[in-house]
Amino acid sequence: MIISFIGMSGVGKTYWSKKLEKKGFKRFCVDEMIEEKLKSDLKKFGYKGIKDVAKWMGQPLDNKYKQTSKKYLKFEEEVMQEIINYLETRTNSERVVVDTTGSLIYTDKSLQRHLAKNSKVVYLHAPKSVKREMVIRYVKEPKPIYWGNLAKNKKVHKTREFLIKEYPKLLEYRTKKYQKIAEIFFDYHLIRHKNFTEDVLIDVLKKYDQI
Repeated sequence: MIISFIGMSGVGKTYWSKKLEKKGFKRFCVDEMIEEKLKSDLKKFGYKGIKDVAKWMGQPLDNKYKQTSKKYLKFEEEVMQEIINYLETRTNSERVVVDTTGSLIYTDKSLQRHLAKNSKVVYLHAPKSVKREMVIRYVKEPKPIYWGNLAKNKKVHKTREFLIKEYPKLLEYRTKKYQKIAEIFFDYHLIRHKNFTEDVLIDVLKKYDQI
């Protein structure tokens, strides 16, 4: 069984991938692998960790953002290719979980197709009420985000105002993209129910193999 979790930052991809890792799945965390590739860049500023990757990358209104975001996406595509290469040569009995980044949808389409071919792409869906909470959390503590074409909207000149105005649009745009490439959907509230354990998750995914 190979599972790839997709969805926005904060929806539970890392939480569930770590749960499955404890169940014997080999785990690939794309964020961590990108951070490793950025190590020399981060070291120059004394940076370390995902929060510092966000500082290094900056926000769309920052002068450095165009360059740093391009480099970030380049490394993400390299990491995804490495993971796909592994999936295509693994033993059939090995169980694997891939914790993707929210910007997977901006990577080369061939990478997305190969990921879907070699794994069950599971979308962790956040309803509107949760998206509102995500906006509040993101404005307070930004994560490294690839904004795509939305980064070109320069009508707002203060970063906080930009994030408040544009982040909800980014969430809606990405929702549509995630839904197009996902094979299986799980609701945000369902996967947080006290009775929804990693064993339940595995059993549900096994049933999809039988359909």
